[in-house]
Amino acid sequence: MESRTFPVFVRKFPGVGYSAHLLDAPHLASFGETMSEVYADLTEVCRKLLDRGELRSRGPLGAFTLRRVDLTIRAMQRGRLLPVPMRFSVVVSSDEKGPARVLVPRLELEHSLADLADFEGFIEEVIRHELHLAPLERLLEVAWDGEESVRSLTVTTKFDERARARREQAKQETTEKRRQPLPPGLAEACRRLNDELAAGLLERAFEREAETTLLEEALLGTGKGSVLLVGPSLVGKTALVHEVVHRAAEVSKEHPLHGLEVYSTSGSRIVAGMRYLGEWQDRVRRMITSLRTRNAVLHFDSLGELLSAGTGRGDSGLDLAQQLLASVETNEVRLVVEATPEDMARAERTHGAFVRALRAIAVRPLLPAQAKRALAAAARRVGKLRRVNVDAAALDRAIDLVERFGEAGGVPGAAVELLRAAARPAAGGRVTTVDGDAVTAAFVARTGYPRALIDPSVRLDPDEVLARLQERVVGQDDAMGLLRNLVVTLKTGLCDPSRPLGAYLLLGPTGVGKTESALSLAAYLFGDEKRLTRFDMAEYAAPGSAFRLTAAGAGQGSLTAKVREQPFGVVLLDEIEKADGGVHDLLLQLLGEGRLTDAHGRTVSFRNTVVLLTSNLGAESSGRSFGFGEASADAKGHYLSAATQFFRPELVNRLDQIVAYHPLTPAEVKAIAARVLERAVRREGLARRGVSVQWRPEVVDRLAELGFDARYGARPLKRAVEQHVVSPLAALLAKAGTGAPKSIQLSVDSAGAIVAAIA
Repeated sequence: MESRTFPVFVRKFPGVGYSAHLLDAPHLASFGETMSEVYADLTEVCRKLLDRGELRSRGPLGAFTLRRVDLTIRAMQRGRLLPVPMRFSVVVSSDEKGPARVLVPRLELEHSLADLADFEGFIEEVIRHELHLAPLERLLEVAWDGEESVRSLTVTTKFDERARARREQAKQETTEKRRQPLPPGLAEACRRLNDELAAGLLERAFEREAETTLLEEALLGTGKGSVLLVGPSLVGKTALVHEVVHRAAEVSKEHPLHGLEVYSTSGSRIVAGMRYLGEWQDRVRRMITSLRTRNAVLHFDSLGELLSAGTGRGDSGLDLAQQLLASVETNEVRLVVEATPEDMARAERTHGAFVRALRAIAVRPLLPAQAKRALAAAARRVGKLRRVNVDAAALDRAIDLVERFGEAGGVPGAAVELLRAAARPAAGGRVTTVDGDAVTAAFVARTGYPRALIDPSVRLDPDEVLARLQERVVGQDDAMGLLRNLVVTLKTGLCDPSRPLGAYLLLGPTGVGKTESALSLAAYLFGDEKRLTRFDMAEYAAPGSAFRLTAAGAGQGSLTAKVREQPFGVVLLDEIEKADGGVHDLLLQLLGEGRLTDAHGRTVSFRNTVVLLTSNLGAESSGRSFGFGEASADAKGHYLSAATQFFRPELVNRLDQIVAYHPLTPAEVKAIAARVLERAVRREGLARRGVSVQWRPEVVDRLAELGFDARYGARPLKRAVEQHVVSPLAALLAKAGTGAPKSIQLSVDSAGAIVAAIA
């Protein structure tokens, strides 16, 4: 018997109880009404883990101090920066042998510091880096709740640490003997899934016994030895490959599956870095040579990418699929290739011989009962790895969110990923159970959706939504009402899951709020204006330029690349009437099926995006000025008529709404000017100096005059505020230096200029 001592971080919640967790193992935590209850629970858990050799002690914390750090963190809330005062307990442990350990328990941070004289600046930088521009909810999660201290927990164990060390050393030596370097040719562009299995990184395929058996039989049979797994995204094709690797490691030596190696690669990895003629072809030949002499399978995760790899490279006139075809047909190499139905349709047109050389196995979405059983099995694995309990409510919530906002067939794959995300904060020590609320929180953090939108237990007031949208867009109440209806439809789950979340055509003259509406919707739905992806369709007017929207690696010009990177957002196609007809053809597929196929043949889903099209059609031909003036009764009909005459009927029929924006009235222009001015005087440079800015009513009137143009609407207002307000303010502050005034008054002089003076 021997004793181990662990440092424990303790928090007292007045009137509630105590929590405690091990500083060196934050996931080992307890909560109770009394400290003795908490200590008893932690002692029992630690004793069991020590007896099994699953918990190590880093020894006593040694000489330590508990310091308090007070600082102000800037948090994000609804696109605004808010200063939030925070307090943290910091544990500092030091001795003469080395650098000090510096721990921030509530943030699970640990660093080393050589010179404690740098502590103040060092710890402030560490905390600010961790919480830089974090949402306000994140700061509230780690806020100071009550008394905090560090204590010691001593546990008696019967486990022999020296015997454990000897066993681990022997195990490591055995593992090193078994570990083999990847063979030549395969090492350059592949990863061996058997090695990832040994590291515990491969999942299992649940409720897929029939498909797994078919895959095994194909790989071991005498017919076609290469397989094409066909099914929608996230249905579980990769999990089937992983399951075969698991089974190859579990069967006896006499079983034909024993010793099977699976090497995973992709078309882009094979041709990566190949600059000269014949380089990638030589790489493929080396791969084939290695595969011929091994009990091995080559796995490709995308048929579309495989077929497009090598096109235009080298001098053989063959692409990657054609280079592999002869070896596949003679069973010299065995492939397992994943494909979506769209990949298959395209491949049959362009590479029919290659597709026929593979044995197709359909991987269909699981039935609801199967999907739930598979998710439950996967959740048990997640719970074991994360050391948390996943309750039934979490499973139901994950399924509901994936089915409403994810891909068809996304259970269990996408739902398991959501459970993993929900389990991560649970490892922090406070929570030991992943429930429906934790899953919802994880989904909110992952997508940016406001909780009120996706949580059925939270009430959403349509009038509040409308008010939020109208805060940003002035004078377009009808348009904001239609966007409000979109939000309400999403809340109730009545949107069509096979199409984008919404598809709207915004019509009206320049500068009346169409782009601002898109920014407002992105900020409300996803919490950040950066979730808006804007494309100027005037740049896609040339014939054939539509290809750039789906071209792989096209950077800023690739619509599919942007949405693939961030599938939850708003897509704005500005001045759509200027785009080439090929763009309109792409829109027919995007709006009708909620997806596009990029140049690599990969299907990109738009089912979690709002697609907004803007157009000025009708603004030039209406025969009336679009400057100041009340909106005419027939303005909406005029714009709708212009749109239906210009766009093809099949495109118009795929839109959810055509939204007409009317010209701005003088009162609306003044209201916009006031809002632009208010945002300008709240900038960080003024707030940091503690300067407040007031203005007389005539300042807003003057800005409305300076910032409105009959052709461009209210768009020049921002430029007017920069030129006539921000610049004078900057000059005044620069001249004042460190003695900046606390109050500044804006007014209009006799010449009509806006001047800034110390109040």
